Amino acid sequence: MIAPPSSRRLRIFGAATVVTLIATYIYLRPQWQFEYREYYDGVTSYFSRPVYDNTLYNQGNEKLLQKQYNTSNPCARFPNADGIVFVMKTGATEAFDRVPTQLLTTMSCLSDSNFLLFSDMEQQMGPYHIYDALSGIDEADLARIGDFDLYRSQQECVVSQKECIDTTAERQHAWNLDKYKFLPMIEQTWRMRPGHDWYIFAEADTYVFWANMVHWLKKQSGLNPREKIYLGSRSFVSNRPFAHGGSGYILSGGVLKHLVEKHSNLTREYTQKGTEECCGDLLVALALDDHEGIKIRQTWPMINGEKPTTLPYGRGHWCEPILTMHHMNAEEISTVWQFEQTRKTDRVLMIKDLYDSLIAPKMQKVRENWDNGSDDVCYINLDPDAQERADGHARGRQRKEEEMSEIEKEAWKSPENCAKVCESELSAEDSDDKEKRLNRNCFQYRWHDEVCCTSKSFKFGEPKAKPADDDSKARWTSGWYMEGIKDWIDAMGECTEPAWKIPEL
Repeated sequence: MIAPPSSRRLRIFGAATVVTLIATYIYLRPQWQFEYREYYDGVTSYFSRPVYDNTLYNQGNEKLLQKQYNTSNPCARFPNADGIVFVMKTGATEAFDRVPTQLLTTMSCLSDSNFLLFSDMEQQMGPYHIYDALSGIDEADLARIGDFDLYRSQQECVVSQKECIDTTAERQHAWNLDKYKFLPMIEQTWRMRPGHDWYIFAEADTYVFWANMVHWLKKQSGLNPREKIYLGSRSFVSNRPFAHGGSGYILSGGVLKHLVEKHSNLTREYTQKGTEECCGDLLVALALDDHEGIKIRQTWPMINGEKPTTLPYGRGHWCEPILTMHHMNAEEISTVWQFEQTRKTDRVLMIKDLYDSLIAPKMQKVRENWDNGSDDVCYINLDPDAQERADGHARGRQRKEEEMSEIEKEAWKSPENCAKVCESELSAEDSDDKEKRLNRNCFQYRWHDEVCCTSKSFKFGEPKAKPADDDSKARWTSGWYMEGIKDWIDAMGECTEPAWKIPEL
């Protein structure tokens, strides 16, 4: 049957409409896909850790650091830490400020069996558990000893610790409480992670260079973990040596096993001693000496209490490998982790590498409102008022007038006069003598309130508050003799071999 004209027209119109829709779909479909793919890829790349510009890459360290930071495999260079347990100590009032950055950086590459977190309160941080080091303290001691008042206050807090505790007002109380954690923490560590070779104890503001640490403990040191070994950066209290806790200290499995398994009352015994001593790291040294007959083996400067901006670069702090640093805030921990991740080499990291990559690009001749830590030799106005204003450390480092050169006698008068001390140390003839350049004793200066101090190393330092008034004597001025620093570095040459420290009694 032949369809009427009106019907044919409707069919033709319908077919044309379908063709038009199909053509429109075909035309627009790639655009829809592109927009969708672009959005999806953006979300995917964010969560899959893409490549970023390396914020540490600067003029001066281009040959040392990668221009970009590939975050896709952060543990690619991380060593095998089997046989090593890392024990981090913190406090309830600071844990959430300091520990997360550690967990996001170096500790993210440690397995759960390789580390423990201790505090003065049991807490949970995401999937990570923080153990209460003081949970085993006798109830009578908790009630009797005033240092535990803060501990009780923390337990009674029903909201966040920041809401309950004034960290500024309680700072000294937190310090007093801290010393009681050390030995109980050691006991709990052995019971929870027995049988390992090495135990590294450190603070939440301690940075561990794991590649160096593992290489040294397992291959380079020649130390036997079955022996009784106690390593760290040596400090003294009343001529009694101990390993500085902030720098980190290392106990062998051999000494930890014997100390904990043969002496079951360590915590109770040294809780009372804690009321008589300043510090928990000293109590550790006393216990090891009393019960195991061993003392610290000096491992400084590899185990170090400074950080990149305060390290005294120069003799003894150059070709030496670095194992730990202290007083690192969260940003500094993240920065050094990024530095380790973006180095162009995987050779042993030496102290000089920190300077070359992180400090040298920021160095300049003078910085106002800055303290670079110069304090080896000081020159102070001999006027009694000026002598009275100077701090005791500066007065103790003051050079005798009869030993001063004419330039040194004028050094206290201004920053410009102070700068001349380093500039005048070597004559033009001496500057050609490699040995004299290596033995330079003045690299930088600091001037404040008619006090000029110089340093035999070069440090970066930290900012100081700008004076409220225009009093020129109140300002802090720091300077570096850049030519002398360059001459010394050139005379040192390349560190062909790392200067590993042999631990000594």
